[in-house]
Amino acid sequence: MIKFFRKIRQNLLSKGKTGKYFKYALGEIVLVVIGILIALSISNWNENRKLNNTIKGIYSIIQSDLLSDIKTIDKVLVGSKSQDSLFKRVINKEMTYDDYLKCNRCIRTLGGFPDIKLKTKGLNLLEQNSTVLNSYQDSLSIEINNFYSSFNIEIEVALQEVILDFKENRSYFKNNMTWFEDYEKGVFNEDFVKYALSSIDYRNRIISFYGLYYNGYLGHLRQYKEEALLLVENIDKEIK
Repeated sequence: MIKFFRKIRQNLLSKGKTGKYFKYALGEIVLVVIGILIALSISNWNENRKLNNTIKGIYSIIQSDLLSDIKTIDKVLVGSKSQDSLFKRVINKEMTYDDYLKCNRCIRTLGGFPDIKLKTKGLNLLEQNSTVLNSYQDSLSIEINNFYSSFNIEIEVALQEVILDFKENRSYFKNNMTWFEDYEKGVFNEDFVKYALSSIDYRNRIISFYGLYYNGYLGHLRQYKEEALLLVENIDKEIK
């Protein structure tokens, strides 16, 4: 093709058609520029397609993370219901000696709590590719970043407050109460029951832990689940 164009230019020059030669040369330049622009356009289209596939792949992983978190949160919420009613009975002074005698789990009301580790694989990928995806700041990526930056901090802070309260209670029982060994094993101990039924200190500890765990930590998890369900729907619209 190059030889063909060169031959045309040589024929025009040899025949003294300088004006036509320059017009032809200009046309040839225009064709070359058009060709370059077309090539760049195709290249940009391919890059945009790759970028689009990358971001959708990351969105899919984030969606999977959120669905997994929702299932885990549901398990924690369901598992906490029975213990929730027990805490309320203690707070409302409804527990009796026979209740503790017949209920092994009632002995260790402050003995532990379930927590979860939220999945962040998709979020980490989004952050790791932030430089590449910098130009792809759509509303969904902004929504995802805002979601995690808000809830991850709130949930972690709430969890740390629960952990500190739990450790303080355990340390106090360990260093001051003769029934601590039975308490750790979940074994009925009459001295503990007397303490649980009559001590303002014990009831206050129950009230404190209940507020931090059930109203605080689990409350944040419930909000996380609600917002996560909406985010899953938005991601589903985007990747489809």
